Amino acid sequence: MKRIIYTTWIIATLLISCSRNVEPDRQTDTQPDIFPDYVDVTIPCNIAPMNFQLNGADSIDTQLIIAGGGTTIQVEGEKGDFDIPLKKWRKLLDEQKGKDISFTVCRKDRDEWVAYKPFTMHVAADSIDPWIAYRLIPPGYGIWNAMGIYQRCLEDFTEKDIMENRLTEYNCMNCHCFQNGNPKKMSLHIRGRHGGSVLCEGSSVSKITPKMPEGLRGIAYPNWHPTHDLIAFASDQVAQSFYANHRNRIEVYDTRSDVVVYDTKTGVAHTAPCMSDAGVWETFPAFSADGRSIYWMAADTVATPYPIHYNGAHFSIVRTDFNPDDCTFGEAPDTLLNAGNDASFAYPRESPDGRWMVYNKYDYGYFPLNHKEGDLYIRDMNTGESRPLTAANSDDAEGYHTWSRNSRWLVYSSRRMDGLFVRAYFTYIDTDGNCTKPFVMPQRHPRHFYDNQFNSYNIPELITGEVKVNAHEIAKTVW
Repeated sequence: MKRIIYTTWIIATLLISCSRNVEPDRQTDTQPDIFPDYVDVTIPCNIAPMNFQLNGADSIDTQLIIAGGGTTIQVEGEKGDFDIPLKKWRKLLDEQKGKDISFTVCRKDRDEWVAYKPFTMHVAADSIDPWIAYRLIPPGYGIWNAMGIYQRCLEDFTEKDIMENRLTEYNCMNCHCFQNGNPKKMSLHIRGRHGGSVLCEGSSVSKITPKMPEGLRGIAYPNWHPTHDLIAFASDQVAQSFYANHRNRIEVYDTRSDVVVYDTKTGVAHTAPCMSDAGVWETFPAFSADGRSIYWMAADTVATPYPIHYNGAHFSIVRTDFNPDDCTFGEAPDTLLNAGNDASFAYPRESPDGRWMVYNKYDYGYFPLNHKEGDLYIRDMNTGESRPLTAANSDDAEGYHTWSRNSRWLVYSSRRMDGLFVRAYFTYIDTDGNCTKPFVMPQRHPRHFYDNQFNSYNIPELITGEVKVNAHEIAKTVW
């Protein structure tokens, strides 16, 4: 009986001590050293808890005080790792839309609680699309096992697979794409034996077997039309070069590439002379927000062997008119961004409201994520003025990007964390086209997660809901 009473007392004491609020005894002027760096970021009003860790706190007691309006949340650290309760966090975000939240990190120093200098996060009134889809792939692009297309709920930490290549004898897979972020309208590409593109519409899955224009074969790099059952593709033959002594480890290039628009209802792929010139590489098409124009990247081909001369490939961004009702194109393309001989431009993506276009600028070629100098730029579609998204860029490569449906959030790929692995970062774009300090995708235990995640986040696509297509149906359709 004494043992039971003593055990009960110990448990009660522990519970009381765990729930006890901390009052700091003194405060320093030092900013806490935290991972990830979430200091002074702007966050969506529906984002998952922005958990972080105080570095170097493995053996000290820590406490986090979160305050906004009249609400305060206290979180005890586990080796400096703060796991913010989801329900309390959601309530605080809802109360603080358009306002700031304060974060005070405290550490135990002998008998005192010492508070670091508080920092804030601004809660934007604009929400972000609740889900994101991406491919997870090793950074070397030479190992295909354990590859898949996954989806993550940005409002919590739920991650689910859409398709894993263990179902198709470990094929390479890529190029997932959605119509206006609609999870019920998706396509993805499977490479290798029995490869091909797959169309997923609701629960229906079918293999894309386009009737191609004469002389063209193969499709990749899709982009859905915003309103019609049309998908723009590059018809290309892809190759890669790996470098032993170069700051950019890998170069992806085409030996041939043209642009087509595939009608999912008729099965016919359409093109035009301006998009299928034998002396020009045309790739990575994208529709305008209103669907009445089509953009693509274009560069004059270089001399063979391509790996030696490929640094002479400079891709401009061009556009032409497009009529989605009959799949007809304008006669001659306009050059929107002229690369000249010292730059390349990639991934033109208009915001859904048509107000802005974000694109990449780098030295040459068409894969900016493999170029450390790759940066994001924004173009005012009313004035034609372009400028770098300075706050979103880093000293390493920034690459693929997509908009939220409300034209306020941008997710993009970046190697900034360690120069090797690609992570998904988010930034807020205001009505004047200015961006905020970016933040990496939240994880429940971010330090443990990112130290042990040996895959890159490839092609982050914001979507408005969960993809519910059956992975086995995709595998059966391909196989």
